[in-house]
Amino acid sequence: MSEFLDHLSANDNDIYDLLVSGRQRLTESVLREFARDRGIFCSPEENREDLADYLSVLPHGFHDVAAIVQKREPGHRREKTTFVRLNATIPVDELKAVAADYEAAVSGRENVVYRPTSNDGFVVKVTYDEFNHSRARLLQRERQEADIEFLVQDGQTVVRLPATEKAKKIVAALKESIERRRKATIDEESIELTGLTTPEQRSKFFTRLISTLPGFRLRNVMSLKVSSKHSEEGEDDEALDLEEEDEDEVGAEMFAAVVHSMQLSGQNLVQSREYRDLTSRGFYITAISWRSESEDTPPDIIQFDAGFQDRKEGTGFKYAIQGAFRAHKGSHRKSIVHVGDGERARLLALLESSARKVLADLLAEAKVSADSAEGDSDVEAV
Repeated sequence: MSEFLDHLSANDNDIYDLLVSGRQRLTESVLREFARDRGIFCSPEENREDLADYLSVLPHGFHDVAAIVQKREPGHRREKTTFVRLNATIPVDELKAVAADYEAAVSGRENVVYRPTSNDGFVVKVTYDEFNHSRARLLQRERQEADIEFLVQDGQTVVRLPATEKAKKIVAALKESIERRRKATIDEESIELTGLTTPEQRSKFFTRLISTLPGFRLRNVMSLKVSSKHSEEGEDDEALDLEEEDEDEVGAEMFAAVVHSMQLSGQNLVQSREYRDLTSRGFYITAISWRSESEDTPPDIIQFDAGFQDRKEGTGFKYAIQGAFRAHKGSHRKSIVHVGDGERARLLALLESSARKVLADLLAEAKVSADSAEGDSDVEAV
């Protein structure tokens, strides 16, 4: 019985873990505010750990714990986006039917809302709970949302979804339901670099993407991640930060010789000596963040992100619009602002079409190069 009750209540250790785990949001001033709400005034000499320890042993009702959790949780972060193209036109009525089937299948576990949109589009919104066991026990349950959008383009159906495993499983279930109704397999297309085998080709995908985005001029590269074919499975692309002015060049080069993945941060990094040195050692780009200025009026600056979830295989393409620096009196504002849903959808579609074109061009160039090399080897053999 005691073990059962432990899952329904918060003891002093749970509340202490909750209070000390959110250093950025649950500051000393916030902890003192919690105490003042109870009519308790703590000494300004008390440090954060002492305040958390004192508060944790006080009686806490449900609303007390809920208030701490709400104060502790950061605002909702928008996940990066990914997309797949289905080689079929799927009408709205059919999408409604398969969405209803999915809603019935997950009834009681997930909340499913779906509706048609303009231009014969369709949106499925799924709300669900996930458990992150690496967090404090009172924060392990996380409410998540997946907005999945279906768009018809050029006789195909583009599915735009959050770049999460859950969203991918939802799309797979919806696609399987459509195939079952049609009794036919629907081919799908996604952005993958598996056909580009050299580090130069993989890096060229990113450099060409950021420099040939239609209607935009590249301003600078803010950050990028690189890996090599020797990277271990599951290794993060964050082993080293190289700041253009802050890092010792000799030490950075020595470290680059032995690490398998690293991250660079700064401006105009594609032209940096560190980047050129890494590519010559077999490293290639796996993710990039850059700013481009619109050629339209007003000439706003947009910050984009693009990368691959599996950087070694070059699969799981994901991207995002970080925000905009709005044009103002011949210059640009210093602070970045969120873009509206309509502008975001347009920019995401631009990234998707550009990535498809760049990949198709690089695959064609790689094929020509391979055919040329094969022809040269045949001549040598003769």
